[in-house]
Amino acid sequence: MTGLNLRFAARSEIGRVRRNNEDAGYAASDLLIVADGMGGHEAGELASAATVAAVVAAAATSAGADEVLNQLAEAVITSGEYIADVVAGNRDLAGMGTTMTVLAMREGRIAMAHVGDSRAYVFRDNDLSQMTKDHTFVQTLVDSGEITLAEAAVHPRRNLMMRAIDGIHAVEVDLSVRETREGDRYLLCSDGLCGVIDEAAITECLAVPDLTNAVTLLIDAAMAAGAPDNITVVVADVVSDSVAGDPVLIGSAADQTNQSRLPAVEFPDESDAFLAPKYQELTSLKRSWLVPVLSTLGVIGIAFAASLWWLSSQWFVGVYEQGKVVAIFQGVPAGGMYRLVEVSDLQISSLPEFERDQVYQTLDTANLEDAQVAIQRLQVSADACVISPDSPGCPEVAQ
Repeated sequence: MTGLNLRFAARSEIGRVRRNNEDAGYAASDLLIVADGMGGHEAGELASAATVAAVVAAAATSAGADEVLNQLAEAVITSGEYIADVVAGNRDLAGMGTTMTVLAMREGRIAMAHVGDSRAYVFRDNDLSQMTKDHTFVQTLVDSGEITLAEAAVHPRRNLMMRAIDGIHAVEVDLSVRETREGDRYLLCSDGLCGVIDEAAITECLAVPDLTNAVTLLIDAAMAAGAPDNITVVVADVVSDSVAGDPVLIGSAADQTNQSRLPAVEFPDESDAFLAPKYQELTSLKRSWLVPVLSTLGVIGIAFAASLWWLSSQWFVGVYEQGKVVAIFQGVPAGGMYRLVEVSDLQISSLPEFERDQVYQTLDTANLEDAQVAIQRLQVSADACVISPDSPGCPEVAQ
């Protein structure tokens, strides 16, 4: 690539309070995205993941800065259609939506699209400037002069969104094209960062020369402040040289479970996006020894993919030791080949002895929904012990 490009670093963390990560992000040498999902029976991660995929696909077909704005506006419509299709298939997911903040480098200029309260900042000459305006209720109060920015930061309704991509309402997208220059540093983030630490702290972190270190400092600062929400950070420097490295997906968009729940959505391939055709050409001499090697690797890869697919279809209910509560896991208990998916409020100590032993030994289920139903049945047993604490097997009531 020639001209101005973006050298980037990106990271997404679940935080200290949330049960799952509803943030999604993407970073490449010409495109940065952050989307913060919300609502809909913990399905915000699907909304943010679908939106990131739609934006990447749309931006790939555009050339100029003005052209990409039209494509980004179309991507909002496409992601809304994805969300509407998901809700149509499962009414329990109604209410989910997402923010979207996008920065695209085209012809030495920055094209931006923004919906919601995720933010974009530019750090230039050691000065931090916010490039986006929050589409929130408290921002309207700030704009009208009813409250100050300091009051907005602690307002009880600061998370009330006025615009979001939800698949139901037509949404107005803030679109703009801005000049940029070599040395500019851009930050895209979810409100898990900018809603937790102030601009002085953000400025201090961005002043660190190394991109990866800057991202780490931002995440650590939010974690130190309690991290009540998911935290997603994308930092990029404008450079005049070419940028080596593959684009990256982060957060919910990189989760294979979310991708499998969105079969109509085509997610970007991180590993192959920057392979130029000349590097894919092989001489017959190279093929003579590469073919058997690649064939062997292919067999191994297929076996590995099959194993991953099988693990992704295994579900069980067990004990989340950190809180001694009942939780849902994906994978198999043996060998630690599983991941925590959902933590319930059901204390293991409140269960009758038989059910308690079952959970400690783990309960296999067919899918996430069956696991949730199993926890509901366990809750009924726990409630029965509250009503009749003298029933056989019920935990002893402290006197």
